[in-house]
Amino acid sequence: MFARMLPTASLLVLCFLSTSFLRVAHAETRKVVGYYYGKSSRTGYEFASAPVEKLTHLIYSQAKPNSRGECALGHPDVDAPNLALLGSLRAQNPRLQILLSVGGWSGSTYFSDLAATPAARKKFSSSCIDIVKRYGFDGLDIDWEYPVTGGKPTDHKRKSDKENFVLLLRQLREDLDPLGRGRHLLLTAATTCYRNHLPDLSLREMSSLLDWFNLMGYDLNEMEPKLTSHHSGLFAWRTTGIRPEISEYANDDAAVRWYLDAGVPAAKIVLGVPFYGQIWSNVTDKNDGLFQRYSGRLGDDGVLSYQEIEESYLPTYSRRWDDQAKLPWLYNKKAKVMISYEDPESLKAKAKYVIEKDLGGMMFWDLAQDDSRFSLLTTIYQQLNP
Repeated sequence: MFARMLPTASLLVLCFLSTSFLRVAHAETRKVVGYYYGKSSRTGYEFASAPVEKLTHLIYSQAKPNSRGECALGHPDVDAPNLALLGSLRAQNPRLQILLSVGGWSGSTYFSDLAATPAARKKFSSSCIDIVKRYGFDGLDIDWEYPVTGGKPTDHKRKSDKENFVLLLRQLREDLDPLGRGRHLLLTAATTCYRNHLPDLSLREMSSLLDWFNLMGYDLNEMEPKLTSHHSGLFAWRTTGIRPEISEYANDDAAVRWYLDAGVPAAKIVLGVPFYGQIWSNVTDKNDGLFQRYSGRLGDDGVLSYQEIEESYLPTYSRRWDDQAKLPWLYNKKAKVMISYEDPESLKAKAKYVIEKDLGGMMFWDLAQDDSRFSLLTTIYQQLNP
């Protein structure tokens, strides 16, 4: 009725203002989600000094399901003192929400067992809720790597994991809701970009229970383990010597399109990026070391933090840029070492993609791997909050 009384010009102005308001509101709520690994290997990193003013959400890693089907802190001697600092971090950023990560690559052994029956799901959920209440978390992030096919060879797995994962999330959601007492407690999941694992997730059903997916857009080089490769390329690339399905699917965009096609709303997809690089040794100088065979890995299990890359490799290595994948790499002909990593330029490209696709935001692993100036986090924050 009110609209009929307005002149056409006024209606146009109202429509423009309404659209602009919605865009601004969405931009202001775009998430910057940072994981922090409690048992961080970075010497001298102070959790209390984490730059939480640039985060919307902090996910503390980690708790693990144990053989009794309960949720327990992964490293109590380190985790308990860290978790005592959550209040001071919130004081620095009153809008910050803090979640507990449960599982991970080294903590998914028993997920299949605890998700298999109603009683097991209830028991596990209850133990998770106890930790949430004890430390005042704002929710849970479930990191099962991976249902059905498993991650580590020792992980338990079942064909029914796909359906049971949904049932587990439903139990967690039902137990979190009354705990909030009018305040919505969050339930998220860290989920895969690997094309071979994606069919093992009931994404549409999971989406109805989750606040969002933390899409792990990294370690994609493992889809072609015999060659050096991009480990977090944004788009597909075209090159000889790589299996076509690898160059097509081992990238963030292919995974995002899979989630969207499965019915996940764009706003529930938070694109994850690594604050670490993959490093290979004894790599031929053909193509500056990219997509080449190698005979060794360096660093900690073949990875280096961005801080290590910046301090020890950037000054002397040649930086190259793949404009298809939107990712840099480093190569040293004399040392025969190649490194795939993220830097501010690649993160700007990913932030632009997130905005163009209207995704929910960006996530990264992890805080302690950034440099001392927080260069990577600052780039994400500035790009998503123009």
